[in-house]
Amino acid sequence: MVLNVNGVLISESDPYFSFSQFISNSSVTVEERLFFDSDQCKDFERHYFGIMSAMRIYKRRIPMEYTPEFIEEEIKKTIVANRINGKVLVHFYASLSESHTPLFLVALKPLKANHWIKKSMEELDLFKEFYWSDDFLNGVKTPSSPIHSVARAYCNDHDFEDCFILNARKEIVMTLNGYVFLRFGNTLKTPSEKSGVYRETLRGIFIESIKEIEDYTVEETEMNPFDVQRADELIIISPDKGLIGVERFRKTTYSSKAVDAIADMLH
Repeated sequence: MVLNVNGVLISESDPYFSFSQFISNSSVTVEERLFFDSDQCKDFERHYFGIMSAMRIYKRRIPMEYTPEFIEEEIKKTIVANRINGKVLVHFYASLSESHTPLFLVALKPLKANHWIKKSMEELDLFKEFYWSDDFLNGVKTPSSPIHSVARAYCNDHDFEDCFILNARKEIVMTLNGYVFLRFGNTLKTPSEKSGVYRETLRGIFIESIKEIEDYTVEETEMNPFDVQRADELIIISPDKGLIGVERFRKTTYSSKAVDAIADMLH
């Protein structure tokens, strides 16, 4: 895979480049995920303002050349360099060099045709060793989170594919894989921004799209583990891994209804 590091195309296998070093060079690297299809992104302007907002929140100096046209062309240049013609998930990172010079990196993940076809997950668990901060700063997505790293190790140790991340009020925030949606009858509930969930552009787009599905309403609200056990259905939407229908949590077994409607909408 070819990466775009501050406008320079570099092979991911280049021995002189390290993604982890790119991340560690700055106290915080912000991340924006966006979908391109055939070299186009219909929601690009929203994503651009998402990038700018995240950089401002972290008091990053925004170079004059970081215009919408500039960033879009750098992404397209990376897509062309990788010879990708179909759908692709773009990871755009904004960081700082050791001398505090603004840096960006574009990484791509080509998507298979079945990316939004429902995948099944047998079971997941609650991660309760550490809690997610629900402050405004933590709502900005970053590629490195200590809680995510420890929770991932917890899943590996206990043979779970995924786990819920909780805030200090023991409310559901998200899972390691993505965004949580619980179905109660014809209502789909998802954690509100007050929980600390990422205020990611893609999350807003997912919610808006689901609201267009007939027979379902969407509610952003506080949710706790007892709500998960009372729900009729548990769905996880992950930009990276696709659409996941969970089969059970603790003693609760879920049906599969809304997930099929969401799959048709996203496909």
